[in-house]
Amino acid sequence: MLEGTATGLAALGHLLARRDFLAHPPPAGAHGAAAGRVGWPVALKTAAPGVRHKSEVGGVRLGLAGPEQLAAAYADLAGRLGPRVVVATMAAGGVELAIGVVRDPQFGPLVMVAAGGVLVEVLRDRRFALPPVDARTARSTLDRLAVRPLLDGAGASGAPADLDAVAGAVVALSVLAVDLGDLLVAVDVNPLVAGPDGCVAVDALVVRASP
Repeated sequence: MLEGTATGLAALGHLLARRDFLAHPPPAGAHGAAAGRVGWPVALKTAAPGVRHKSEVGGVRLGLAGPEQLAAAYADLAGRLGPRVVVATMAAGGVELAIGVVRDPQFGPLVMVAAGGVLVEVLRDRRFALPPVDARTARSTLDRLAVRPLLDGAGASGAPADLDAVAGAVVALSVLAVDLGDLLVAVDVNPLVAGPDGCVAVDALVVRASP
């Protein structure tokens, strides 16, 4: 693996909310143990193969505060979507962004920065940059978003988001776009929650190119 690629993967992996993956019907108490490892309250998400957008199939349960709520949520998800789930810590409040890699037929892989969460398709507020992207280009791309003013007062506290952390995530994604671009159809990190203490990737999807 190229050194830059390893650095980019490590940086993006560090952004992910703490999580525990349960691939099969777990023994009694496994979900509670997983939640204890990542920290209550937790989110429960389906990890069913082929499901790209979890919220569209009702595959996400948020703010589960104890074992009874977690068990009930798992019973629902497992019954409808199968036993594979992810138990993840809840992200702190902030502004929901999306970052990713898309493939353009003319220019090849492009780095995308956009309004995230449920707004990604509603607002279609997105900007693109040709990799490699440095911190300065990442910041200027962020500045062109219509939702950019929200980052000056992120979350209920009203404190500004850590733009350096967001720019760092964009730069890390750019490294992957350069080194692995031929192997990727798309990368979608959505939402990336930006707050005063940094940013956290709540969910991520990687679509590999066919061999």
